[in-house]
Amino acid sequence: MLLLVVMFLAVVTDATTISVPTYERHDPVTGVTLTCNRCPPGYHKHADCTATRETQCVPCKPRHFTQHWNYLSKCLYCNNFCGENEFVKQECSPLTNRVCECKEGYYHNHGFCIRHTRCPSGQGVELKATAHRDTACVKCSSGTYSASSSAYETCINHTDCAALGLQTVVKGTTWHDNICASCEDLEVRGVLGYLKEILPAFIAHQRIKPKKVHRFMRRLLIKSNNERLPEYTGDFDTSNILENHFRKWVKEASKNRLKELPEFLRKFRLYNAADKLERKINKVENGAKLCSMPPCPFLCNI
Repeated sequence: MLLLVVMFLAVVTDATTISVPTYERHDPVTGVTLTCNRCPPGYHKHADCTATRETQCVPCKPRHFTQHWNYLSKCLYCNNFCGENEFVKQECSPLTNRVCECKEGYYHNHGFCIRHTRCPSGQGVELKATAHRDTACVKCSSGTYSASSSAYETCINHTDCAALGLQTVVKGTTWHDNICASCEDLEVRGVLGYLKEILPAFIAHQRIKPKKVHRFMRRLLIKSNNERLPEYTGDFDTSNILENHFRKWVKEASKNRLKELPEFLRKFRLYNAADKLERKINKVENGAKLCSMPPCPFLCNI
């Protein structure tokens, strides 16, 4: 037998009377307009009130709900299904529909979960993204930098080389830190060894279409290591894989391979990037020449 829950004109809680929401209906038997109690959240109306009986309410069946006081003849179906890049934050219950939220790294925008914007190198995060708001980026101010493309990292201060008792071999920009070294370290490690520290950030900072960057990286890496690498798909994970392979290549590259890089860029018609890299290499080498003159001068800054 169906259990009927009868709602009274008032609910008494802790000796305080709370009014129950009502609705009006015309009684076809008596012709009188009756004021009936609504059913509470989690219930729906089984039968209207009469002149002698209160509204009869019954609980919602599984996968159905009512969120507010109501006089619905049946509960609402839990019709909110989580889509791509969403997870169930709150499961369907008699009181609420299923609640979905964008997974980590995504935000809700016009019914879809969109990946958080990554601030490019040279810019830092001004306002962190949430499940309902995208990242807000800001250009790094003078004396600060951001070397990576990130949805989380803020601009940070350039390293104070002088405070460490070192020379500024490569002056910092908005996209890379000051590179500090002693003249003795430069002799041991070589100037291009320090250039390796900023090379991945240099490529990432150039205004080159992602597809072209990936084509360049694939050709370079396949030529160097004969590795099987993913094709360009525009996918975030594919980009990370290629970037990680490129970092590995930079770390293992010889001095000659690094010096050949500008010419390799030109083969892909990346002339502007090639010229900038060539100038950067020349600046580092010129700075090292100054440092090679004993005693080590302060004018290593370039």
